[in-house]
Amino acid sequence: MDRFERMVALLRSGQTAGADQLRAEAPDALLPRWTAGEPTSPALRQVRQLESSIEAVRLDDTYAWAMAGGSVHRIPLAGGETQRVRLEGSDEAFYPEAVFDGATVVAVEDERLCVWDLASGKLLLATDPDDIPRRAGRLVSLAVGVGVAVTGTEGGYLLLWDLTDGRQLARTAAHSGDVFQVAISAGDAPAVLSLGGEDTDSMTLCFHDLDGLRRTGEVAVAGPTTCGGWTVLDGQRRAVTVGDGLLSVWDATAVEPTAQFPTTTTNSYDAPVFLAGGAWVVLGEWRALQIIDLRDGTVHGTIRTDFTQRVGQVAVRGSLLFVAQAGSSEGRTNLLELADPLPQDDSDRPYYQNAVISRIGGRPVVVAVDKGGVFEVVDAADGNELAGATGERRIVHRAPGRYPRLVSTTVAGRDLLVVMDRLRPTTVDPATGEIHTAPEPPLTPAVLHAVAARGGVIAAINLGGLLAVWDAATLTLRASVRLESRETTSITLVDLHGRTVVLTGTDAGGFRWFDSADLTELEPPGLFAERTGRTAPEGWDWPGPAAVWRLHVLGSVVVSVVGGTVTCADIATGKSVGPALAHPGTVDAILPVVLDGVPVVATACADRVLRLWDIGTGNLIWSVALPEQVHRILSVTADQVVVHTSGYVMAIGPLTLT
Repeated sequence: MDRFERMVALLRSGQTAGADQLRAEAPDALLPRWTAGEPTSPALRQVRQLESSIEAVRLDDTYAWAMAGGSVHRIPLAGGETQRVRLEGSDEAFYPEAVFDGATVVAVEDERLCVWDLASGKLLLATDPDDIPRRAGRLVSLAVGVGVAVTGTEGGYLLLWDLTDGRQLARTAAHSGDVFQVAISAGDAPAVLSLGGEDTDSMTLCFHDLDGLRRTGEVAVAGPTTCGGWTVLDGQRRAVTVGDGLLSVWDATAVEPTAQFPTTTTNSYDAPVFLAGGAWVVLGEWRALQIIDLRDGTVHGTIRTDFTQRVGQVAVRGSLLFVAQAGSSEGRTNLLELADPLPQDDSDRPYYQNAVISRIGGRPVVVAVDKGGVFEVVDAADGNELAGATGERRIVHRAPGRYPRLVSTTVAGRDLLVVMDRLRPTTVDPATGEIHTAPEPPLTPAVLHAVAARGGVIAAINLGGLLAVWDAATLTLRASVRLESRETTSITLVDLHGRTVVLTGTDAGGFRWFDSADLTELEPPGLFAERTGRTAPEGWDWPGPAAVWRLHVLGSVVVSVVGGTVTCADIATGKSVGPALAHPGTVDAILPVVLDGVPVVATACADRVLRLWDIGTGNLIWSVALPEQVHRILSVTADQVVVHTSGYVMAIGPLTLT
């Protein structure tokens, strides 16, 4: 990690002394002031982003290795640039499984087994697609050992291959459906285990001799059981499976479990790895790792990653773990160093899924919503949680929905939170905890899409196209109107000629204007009349490339986002205010403010760079690369920029403007 990333990791794990030391070593470096929310494990040593789905990982004494996006990435354990080798002939291929094997990497695509040289990326071997029986279907799983590979197919077959010349050595029908996983044991007389079935609820565990794939045992297992591998436990070869809330240790000869322990690791889909000479297993527990003793089921350690999706592949070498995120094309990896004793990271730490700036007694605070819908208050000056009257955690609200939308507004001089899950607003006073909810039932069950609040008005729209406005003080429904489904991609409230107007951005790049009193549609002012497109062509790609995906207002300026371009226009005339602001990727978050008398806009792009622009000139006056993508920019002052990323809130600054 670079200095900034190390600083974030230290702050998020509570190691403020180490963070202060880094700051002292480079006092002029732009480092985070504070972080709040879910911290990562103290074991975290490196974070890398490879920008492609990861198929395989490995560790040796010097490097961490990952196969991703048709390339092998070699990452120095001591830090430094990642080295990348492109694999020959892999440009358009998809590899459901891959394994590092000595100086090579082995992978399966639909109808071939491929082997590449790690140093050069040269394709050393590709099997003949005609060697796969038509009834066997595509290759979906892979195991490598003792110079051979075993592949599982979607038709339930196991195929044995010679990795020297690509010959198929044996085949057998093993399961009634997909072979989800295969594994080859080490030592004398290697054996194969396979997990498969028509679906994850009706599965079998099969054992085979590697020589000829002769079946030696079969047993039905409770589904879904999708994780299996081999270890040596107290001198005996044992199979290990995980599924249906059970960690099972198997005697493959007797085809019966020697031990079973309850486990919460229900999402492990990759082959397990082992520590302590095979006596401990490392399993993924959503975004964390659990290290479990196979002899008694004791959890020796729980280690949190900084992932936003579940843990995928894991590699181990000595005291190091190299972990890849699954379910994402980010290609995110963590390098973790295990201490003695192993860390027991608290799994109940807050994970903030949304946040907004508000005020309590004139004091800026961040109100953050954790994954359980609990609203907590964080001091915007230092990131510390504010305590309640008796010293407990200050909780101002518990949202009933899973993904509440959250904005702030001012009503009669009071700062209020507006919380919505469906089309039914709730206001919360963060200072007193006073709560009011609109008396009407939700207008429609469709998923809420966007919310805005301004000037005593709350406006919201759902994916069904229902636009509604409420009086923020009384929560009385003023009006509602049905627009075309999925037409509206963004919403804000503006002051136009003395009245509050609902402004919506459309999927086709246009704008629509509505009187907030009764949702009567208004004539677009000035040049906005030229942007009236509503719905993009039919298709599943929503929002489309022309969609007005973000909308904000700053005084008399409308700030909008289409793809990677931010434009600013005068509300009354539609004329451009300053040049368009181009970005190298999609802009995910914007916030316009006046900073030292100058209108500026902060933007967060898919490249994880936070930027600050002078609206009038279009000049980039400040930027910083962040270790994670920004979901929301909460506030911008001369002292700091506060952002919400994946699971936590972070302040960066002070700003040094160019």
